Amino acid sequence: MPKVSVIIPAYNHSAFIAAAIDSVLAQSYRDFEIIVVNDGSPDATEEVLRPYIESGKIHYIWQENQGPSVARNRGVEA
Repeated sequence: MPKVSVIIPAYNHSAFIAAAIDSVLAQSYRDFEIIVVNDGSPDATEEVLRPYIESGKIHYIWQENQGPSVARNRGVEA
């Protein structure tokens, strides 16, 4: 099976983003990548993501706030 790309757009989701990532990491299927696109969140989203970024568990992209569609498309491009 081909690799699965899990794209997670995030804006002000610091309270939920770790649970979303941990849910993906808990899956039995292992051939995946996680791409998180921070859509300019002014909250602590990046701070919550820091351990995942540093461990290489996610690909992290930050962009100015442009809305969820642009964030998803940026993740697809990556």
